[in-house]
Amino acid sequence: MLKKIVPILTIISYLTAFLLSFPYIFDNLSGAEKLESIRNIFEYGIMFCSFLVFNALLFKNKYTAIIAVILCLLLSINVLISTSCFFIYDSGFNVGMAISILESNVNEAMSMSYMFILPGILFIVFVGMLLYTVNYLKKNVVTFNFKFGVIALIWLILPFFFFLKHRYISNKGGGKMIKSVYYHLSDFNTALKIQEDINMIKKNVPVFNVKKEQPGIENVILIIGESERKQNMSLYGYSKKTTPYTDQETGNMMIYDHAVSPAGITNLSVPLMLSSIHPDEFRYRYDKLSYNIINLANQIGYNSFWISTQASARGITAIASMSKNKKWVNGYDEVITPELQKVIQKNDNKFIVLHIMGSHPNPCSRLPETWNSEGLDCYDSSIKYTDHVMNDIFKTLKNTNSVVIYASDHGLKIEGDKLLHVDSKESTQVPFFVWFGDKVPSVYRITGHDPKLIQTTYIYPLIMKYMGLESPKHYKNEENKYLNLNMRSMDYEKLEE
Repeated sequence: MLKKIVPILTIISYLTAFLLSFPYIFDNLSGAEKLESIRNIFEYGIMFCSFLVFNALLFKNKYTAIIAVILCLLLSINVLISTSCFFIYDSGFNVGMAISILESNVNEAMSMSYMFILPGILFIVFVGMLLYTVNYLKKNVVTFNFKFGVIALIWLILPFFFFLKHRYISNKGGGKMIKSVYYHLSDFNTALKIQEDINMIKKNVPVFNVKKEQPGIENVILIIGESERKQNMSLYGYSKKTTPYTDQETGNMMIYDHAVSPAGITNLSVPLMLSSIHPDEFRYRYDKLSYNIINLANQIGYNSFWISTQASARGITAIASMSKNKKWVNGYDEVITPELQKVIQKNDNKFIVLHIMGSHPNPCSRLPETWNSEGLDCYDSSIKYTDHVMNDIFKTLKNTNSVVIYASDHGLKIEGDKLLHVDSKESTQVPFFVWFGDKVPSVYRITGHDPKLIQTTYIYPLIMKYMGLESPKHYKNEENKYLNLNMRSMDYEKLEE
């Protein structure tokens, strides 16, 4: 009896993982699209059963059995992705997450490894169940005959029928083969295409039609924070004193009280902040990312610098690579200050981007061993540590003709003890402020609070202004379009809380 239960549990486990990645299918079971949801579950169930029979046939030969094991491991990785997204982010999988995986690096993966313990255990269990089921079918059910041969090919044939249907009948998904037993494959195919398109920006150096109005500020510095919620900053009214040094500088700052990010993950939000590409174009015209602030600074005679404590990521690094000077430094964020001190000694106009680790998950790993958290949890403590780094930067630039623009790439949504990268208004609320050195001309020194809702894509025309250029009369931040994790542009107001 136990032998027969395991194959049933394996099928149920696969379909459960599938629904975890596409929760809307489960939600629609009680709605108007109930029949379509049932059809989707049935189709994937049929393909998975066919997959099991296919591999059971391969198991009958010791050489083809190796192929079966590989196919099963790949499918189990598919399930691992689903369970990881559910247990870590309480979310389904999407193209944005596929981009993050492809652009991840060893250090980043290791820093988040503790979050994958439970999904990893489930992965091992599923692999065992899957191989047991295939072996059981080989010994007790499947034989070499026409019937099982046809069943074994269904999982390979159905995707082509789906392709034809979506291309020539309903044309959903732009004719992509969107249904496969490896149901995350289309997300990764889309992500790979995005990476290829983003690489195009390196080959396209644009000419900007800009007008110089007045001498610019000598040192224009943009600090890109990471995963910092303004809700957890005392600068924005948080009850815990997480930004004591920045709080003292408020009289020398322009603070944007209601700033929001244009996307929920770094790989989307930072390119949108640094370039003039519109969210509506991001999915199809990545070559337009060449119209970015680094190329603009280079054209008008600013010496450009990119200094980062974050490891390279293709989308962002493509823009960073256009800097005349670039450096990735190892260590905690405080190591970036000595690098800045070296740069500002140069006697020329400079545009400097500092990309810091900030509160990137795992926030506990962003803190030096000697750092005193003073009773704060790791996330709040990482914000206080960033404030400590900002204080060093302020001291370095105090007696200079420098402006510092600071904004986080995105925020986070908190559910229990989880810090989530999801599409929500809560996770878009970010700190955004401008700080002025003592020698900044009065024409640029505008301080106070701006209470209006503003998107951090405003950074692009703001930098133009500080470089002495005529800013565009209208810019994309006015529309407040948000690029969601499915790579679709939407009105920010329609985003869930």
